[in-house]
Amino acid sequence: MFRMFVIGFALLLGGCGQEKTAHETMLNVTPYKLVAPKIGRGKPVLLELGSTSCRSCEDMARTLYRIKKEHPRSGIYFIDIRRERQVAVQYDVRMMPTQVILDGSGQVVYRHIGPSETKVLTETLTRFGVLQ
Repeated sequence: MFRMFVIGFALLLGGCGQEKTAHETMLNVTPYKLVAPKIGRGKPVLLELGSTSCRSCEDMARTLYRIKKEHPRSGIYFIDIRRERQVAVQYDVRMMPTQVILDGSGQVVYRHIGPSETKVLTETLTRFGVLQ
């Protein structure tokens, strides 16, 4: 009985450490009010529209974190639309995650629903000039 308790406790602690590490490598949520002034200012941006409580959104946030780490000056932002529902309405989000690329004038030029592989996402961001 004691052995099972020790094993269960060790598994619990091990899982907690992995959980924390996974969240540390996610692209941080940015309030839309901080992103809005950057839209339409000559540089394209990617808005990752999702939620921190959505598994696919978390996966995308990890992928985008890695891309942003390689291209720190790129306009890549994660907006939590469960906290900021008006943004979901503004960008006509029907499912999470949704990625929206806005060109330098602020017009939507690309939309993707669901997760995306790193290679495909990097190629798309390069094609639309988001990566710098």
